[in-house]
Amino acid sequence: MTLRITQYGEDILHEKGQKVSDFSDELAKLTDDMTEAMRHAEGIGLAAQQIGQALRFCVVEVPDHPDYPISCILDGKSLSPSLLMPMPLANPKIEFLPGDEFYYEEGCLSLPGIKGDVARPELIRVEYQDLDGVPHVLECDGLLARCIQHEVDHLDGILFIDRMEKAHFAEIRDEVRALRKKTQSTIKEGKLPCAYPE
Repeated sequence: MTLRITQYGEDILHEKGQKVSDFSDELAKLTDDMTEAMRHAEGIGLAAQQIGQALRFCVVEVPDHPDYPISCILDGKSLSPSLLMPMPLANPKIEFLPGDEFYYEEGCLSLPGIKGDVARPELIRVEYQDLDGVPHVLECDGLLARCIQHEVDHLDGILFIDRMEKAHFAEIRDEVRALRKKTQSTIKEGKLPCAYPE
């Protein structure tokens, strides 16, 4: 069964994740379940907080796009990012590399139908561990870098709407408030908010 994706208004989305220390088969199973849920919801990233677990763990799956190539250097070797997908990251730490910031319209599976422009650095270096606990260093740009930043924010209890400039957020404020109210009302009724795609 596909995991339920938490919705804006649930407290777990604002919790910082605990460090992953168990690299057993359970983490591999969690990866498979999260990847299934992410694909089912037609997303490109999913953090543990979004399936109700406060862990420093996420999965990303960024598609190739011929018009927007992604540079990707893993452990010092250049490769196609498609070879890494889907990509689980345990205990990721991001370093912003010199370069420009770009605005891009972001969405989130925990805020369905809500999108907004967010400025983020174009180029990052991320240190993380794979499913066996082996450390890696990835340098990347483009949509992959943005997706990783978005998901790592989740691991710190930060949502993309928290990164938006006030003027941009004002354009979606009513939608965000309505979603929060709906979620909290559902919780108050003793139910879990619906978080499956129709």
